Amino acid sequence: MKPSLDARVLQFAGLGLLALAAVFGWEELNLEAVLIAVIVSGLVTMISLQKLEGAMRWLSPALLLIAAMVSGAAWLAFKLPLLLLGVALPVLGAAWVAIRMLREVRRAVPSPGNFAVADLPLRVPEFLTWQTLGLGLLTLTGGAYFHLLTLQVDDLGRRLVLTLVWTLVGLGAVLLGRKLEDTAPRDAGFVVLAAAIAKATLYDTTHLFGGLRIAVLIAVGALLLAGSQLVKRVEAR
Repeated sequence: MKPSLDARVLQFAGLGLLALAAVFGWEELNLEAVLIAVIVSGLVTMISLQKLEGAMRWLSPALLLIAAMVSGAAWLAFKLPLLLLGVALPVLGAAWVAIRMLREVRRAVPSPGNFAVADLPLRVPEFLTWQTLGLGLLTLTGGAYFHLLTLQVDDLGRRLVLTLVWTLVGLGAVLLGRKLEDTAPRDAGFVVLAAAIAKATLYDTTHLFGGLRIAVLIAVGALLLAGSQLVKRVEAR
């Protein structure tokens, strides 16, 4: 059911006033430049709470992904912990959108081998939403790990944890996508797995030594093999 004209007027008027409040807040409160990303992320997250009807089905996921990427890039540039909040908010919004999409009664998105151009309108919003979740979680966990290093509360053993967490999160998303026959979480899972494999092979092998360096490779390799067996079981069902 499409929203009525009254609902649309109220919706866009409310969003417009929030945007105007951000502009005046920027000018009159002399907010720090690095807070722009956090403020925008908060506004985008509020937009994502709207119903996924019409243009909002495309607009919300696209804005969430952009906000998360901008905040993540700002964190990479300035390394300020507050900027991670600008990533966390879109991630929460994307999680909310993903849950609503999963609850919708709709035709399942076909597997990659059965891709059809007609399915694009259904696939793109989900793809953007799950990519926001995947990239956002990578940034948040990586940022938290970096600040642990700077606080000097890290040791060599803890360097394995981030790699293993990324591996488990990636495998979980791939399995969820296969179970639901939905390529969006699967694609996001492979992005996270690629980051985990890159960290294991490029970072861990150069910053860990002895048994720990061997252990991380064995652990990630074993998890990937176990994941492949689980995927086979899901596909067989």
